[in-house]
Amino acid sequence: MWTFLLWNIAALAAVIYCIAKAVIDLRARRYGWAIIGLLSAVVFLVTPIQTHAVKVDLPVARS
Repeated sequence: MWTFLLWNIAALAAVIYCIAKAVIDLRARRYGWAIIGLLSAVVFLVTPIQTHAVKVDLPVARS
């Protein structure tokens, strides 16, 4: 559980950094780098995160 939380925090930190860097690049009129920064943030946000799935089979009620 802690590993999952740690990776989520790390991914969010990377997204925040990419967006901040893109804003800085936009203000400096480096549009190519800004687009790359924004695309990087989007890739981080849409990448699926593997989680544990637990399947529990319950007994069938007999009447």
